[in-house]
Amino acid sequence: MDFNKYNFSRNVILGYNLSNKHPFKKRAGNATGYYELKFDETLENDLKVLSDLYINDVSFKILGSKTNLYITDNGYDGLFVDMRPQNSRIVFDDNTQSFIVSANTSVYEFVNFTMKKGYDFAEFAGIPGLIGAGVVGNAGYTPSGKEFSDFVKEITVFDFEKCETVKLVTDKNFFSLRTSFIKNCNKIKTRYFVKEVVLKSDFVGEDAVREKFDAQMERRKPGLYYGFKEGSAGSVWSNAHLKPILKKSFRKLLIENPSINANFNGATFSPNGGMQFITGPNTTDKDVAKLFVHTLNKVKELYGVDLHKEVMILDSDGEIDLETFIKRNS
Repeated sequence: MDFNKYNFSRNVILGYNLSNKHPFKKRAGNATGYYELKFDETLENDLKVLSDLYINDVSFKILGSKTNLYITDNGYDGLFVDMRPQNSRIVFDDNTQSFIVSANTSVYEFVNFTMKKGYDFAEFAGIPGLIGAGVVGNAGYTPSGKEFSDFVKEITVFDFEKCETVKLVTDKNFFSLRTSFIKNCNKIKTRYFVKEVVLKSDFVGEDAVREKFDAQMERRKPGLYYGFKEGSAGSVWSNAHLKPILKKSFRKLLIENPSINANFNGATFSPNGGMQFITGPNTTDKDVAKLFVHTLNKVKELYGVDLHKEVMILDSDGEIDLETFIKRNS
């Protein structure tokens, strides 16, 4: 498909290789089209063009900093939309004592900005990615157990089905463990795009926030270092699912039972940092599927529980579940 027949503000790159958008060290396939969505005067036009794609059942995915993303060797038969962090915006509302934040703001930038004002968002120190993605995925699982949903007061989205900007009501059913109403709606077709979020937390003073921030960063430092060095960008398996059942993270399971791990042509779990999933330059999807099957079976055998996937797997036809990925690569 030639995406340049649509009225985007800039040219769409056709046949774009996604390897440099992939957080791991393995190669990835091509996207039919690649486009950079910018938070500037072109945003509204481009969102309306994407709405046209939505209505006409043309596949597209909007992704931020590509954390918790696995792109297959097949690439993606659609438009891969890259959300750029430039022109991010944070505004403090004195009346409500809350922060109005554009979705393309990095979590790191936001935590540092709010820390200087003395408001306590230190829970999110070291969480990678952008605010919009953090809200959609309800990121967190911090030492105190808090998630983004504990701080979200309002979400402004663009609804591709209605081709308009709307505010979503975040009632008690909007968020659940590591997911949200938006994330569930976007799995098959991307209906909602987060534009802006209102976040609120307690004022405790800069010194108190910085103390918590430093403790969080110290705890996360090994995982962040090795994750960046080795090419991992988040968890494959959900610790938020494991901890309520076993009171243990996946990393703890690997330490207790090294037999859970294996190495299939570079597909393995690192011995370093957070012991996250990594690959090698020659790793294929079939190698990864073998590791996943081995790990699933071993954890079931040793602990009697089923692992839950956290990473998004993007294949040629869009986001797929774990069972589909394994079946296609068996």
